[in-house]
Amino acid sequence: MTFVDQWRTWHAEREAAVSAPGGDLTLTGTHWLVGRTQIEGVPGTWSTDGIDVRVSGAEGLLVGDVPITEGVLPPDQRLMVGDVELKIVRRGGDLAVRTYDPHAPAVDRFAGIDAYAPDPAWVVTAGFTPADGAQSLSTEHSHSDRVVDYPVVGTFTFAVDGRRAELVALHTGHEGEAHITFRDATSGQESYGAARFLLLPLPATAGPVTLDFNRVTLPPCAFSDAFICPLPPPGNVLPFAVRAGEKAVLDQPAGQAPIPCG
Repeated sequence: MTFVDQWRTWHAEREAAVSAPGGDLTLTGTHWLVGRTQIEGVPGTWSTDGIDVRVSGAEGLLVGDVPITEGVLPPDQRLMVGDVELKIVRRGGDLAVRTYDPHAPAVDRFAGIDAYAPDPAWVVTAGFTPADGAQSLSTEHSHSDRVVDYPVVGTFTFAVDGRRAELVALHTGHEGEAHITFRDATSGQESYGAARFLLLPLPATAGPVTLDFNRVTLPPCAFSDAFICPLPPPGNVLPFAVRAGEKAVLDQPAGQAPIPCG
């Protein structure tokens, strides 16, 4: 399979994933738990002790195939109520219940993900330097006033057309992953304005690694305002244009029937 064919396969899988049940387009709400909380359309009363989430008085909730009316739910726990998926999420010291509805209007509007044409020139070699000690960055988020301290996993240093750049990578919750969130000269002009993401396996040691900017993705908040996404650290704003990877979510014109994607 050629480089372009591999990218096209990846791109089609991305379009299918964001519009599938539980995908980014289906997120309809992030319900932060303060005191005893009731969530519209979701049975039960929800609360948190700061570590786990508790639900009581619920009818119709399933954990796997097991019905529950009450229980203690850890972060990342998934549940179902009808065909709506619930997920427990943590950001810093706060916990929330997210609701994913496969019938969300955004799914019907979705016409694909606009992206730059794949270009091998945007597969660059970078030097990875692991973070020294327990370093963290206070990180602001889109669609929210929340600030979360994320551990720094290291920095990636590279050059594009003789211009040196350095990007800080964070650990945002997925083990073994380096999360680079950045802006560049296309942001807010040709590509999504808040940020774009480059996710890659966390290198085991210092040394050269490959960064494929053709696999840059839109953040989840590009697909639903109910997401909050980490914004770039100050040093992760590149002065040049990265014309690679995903650019924007495409919507159907008003009144036009959806086109199958992926």
